[in-house]
Amino acid sequence: MDIVSPENRFLEESKSAELTACLQTIQETTVDDIAKFSDKTCRELARLIVCRSYPSTVLELCHLVVAAVHCGTPDRRYEPLFFSSGTARTSSFQSFFLQIKNPSPAFTFAQKTVEINYWDQVFTINYSRMPVLSALLEFLMTTIGYGQLDDHMAPALQAMPAHKQVSEMANALSKSLYGYLADHLPPVQEQRKSQSFLRFLSANATAGLSAIALNDNSVLDYWLAHSSADTNNQTLDVKTYRSVFRMACQLIRILQYADEQYRLTSALPIGTDFDGGEIDPSDLEQALAEIDPGNDPLDDLEEVTGAGLKIVTKREMTLLREVLHGDAVGRELTRSILRNATFGEAQAGLVQALRQSKSSLSAELISDLPDDDYRARISQYAALAGHLDQMLLAILYVLTDAGHAFALSIALALKPDLDLSPLAAGVDEPDWQDDTVVSFTAATAARQFFAAMKNPDGDLRPLFEQAEKTYKAISRQGFAKKPVAQRPAIEQFVHGGAALMALRKELSALLHRHLTPIDWDQQMQTDRPLFRAQFMILYGGQNG
Repeated sequence: MDIVSPENRFLEESKSAELTACLQTIQETTVDDIAKFSDKTCRELARLIVCRSYPSTVLELCHLVVAAVHCGTPDRRYEPLFFSSGTARTSSFQSFFLQIKNPSPAFTFAQKTVEINYWDQVFTINYSRMPVLSALLEFLMTTIGYGQLDDHMAPALQAMPAHKQVSEMANALSKSLYGYLADHLPPVQEQRKSQSFLRFLSANATAGLSAIALNDNSVLDYWLAHSSADTNNQTLDVKTYRSVFRMACQLIRILQYADEQYRLTSALPIGTDFDGGEIDPSDLEQALAEIDPGNDPLDDLEEVTGAGLKIVTKREMTLLREVLHGDAVGRELTRSILRNATFGEAQAGLVQALRQSKSSLSAELISDLPDDDYRARISQYAALAGHLDQMLLAILYVLTDAGHAFALSIALALKPDLDLSPLAAGVDEPDWQDDTVVSFTAATAARQFFAAMKNPDGDLRPLFEQAEKTYKAISRQGFAKKPVAQRPAIEQFVHGGAALMALRKELSALLHRHLTPIDWDQQMQTDRPLFRAQFMILYGGQNG
């Protein structure tokens, strides 16, 4: 299977917006209101570019340019072949060459091929390859630019070149394309890792590659199978469990998206046999570009904290990033999250110790790992969830004091059974059917909410007192003795509160829904010998 991973995160490691737009432009190019390139051609172009498997195709393109220039047409330019021959179909290119009268002796035009007889070698191009070569030419003109492309083609525009010269042209052109893609695709190393992992998943999938195939067992099995082999084969970087886990987190989003959009669970396999019904891997790359992950609440919270509102400490943020990787990961890779947190951290310590000792590590050191077990980690996460609740209470107090409507959302998040319907009683609001009209009901409900929170005899008074007490017990940057009233500061509390609500919801689902069914004591007994044995292989002398 020939597919790469975009992610960091997935959107950060996938095609850039510019590259996606460029491929889309080529797909939308028309000739006389007819799509110039077929869907199959566009998919193949995307695969060549995204998988960086274009060098041999660039070589074919350079030879086709030689044929276009020196075949016997009066133009002695390559543009007419690509832009004046109609739609980019096999028959169009075949017609272009077969209608040439008195072609140059260096060329033989057959029914299926163009043969170029260089003095030092013969090169043959199939007409069926020319549509994708034409698409690649347009892609190059769009990305590296027509001027630079024409400069690369210069050796073919004068006298008939030698085969070796054309190869040199192709190498230089591929280098320019590689330089462009360096800013628009994930690093080559990351692509190789993802390709290896996806091949592993595909080989072990029983019902077609899908998100179902990417599970806790597959992550662990891949690491056990490849981490030690990688020591002697440096083409991949999967020696650490943490690197494999992060890659799995990146891939699970696109595979789940593929399940929904392409129904891969029951579909034909992924591959390049399009006539056989296989799904082109580039479709998944396009799917990834279409996923809109929205704002990451972890990034939002870190931004607010960095701006001076210290809702979480550095240690708490580290713990949040350790346990929260999105709903899909929490649901599908629950064991992997704990393995990464526990044994991933232990392995990081071993790597550091190995760097300091510069020799293999003792069996005693490895056998003492890890420092924490799964239960201890879960206890930390539960305590973290309690801290998020406390910080939301403090923010509720600030926003209530400022009369900000977002306080109602926080109150309902903290107390989902809270009945606020009486706050809107007595307001008969007409149906304005206009999104720009401010709701009288909402405004009145907000005012009544704040009044009820501060009313000594009101039902909401206990919640307000709890929020006030919590706020006053916090001594962190941004939490003054008396809440600030300036709008910029209030907005920071709003942004921080919104991020906390999202993180609290995800952490709660993980703690109470996904972690609960698992016997973590038994899981620890199963995992500990597996990881220790692998650590011995990696760092205990054989490969240290």
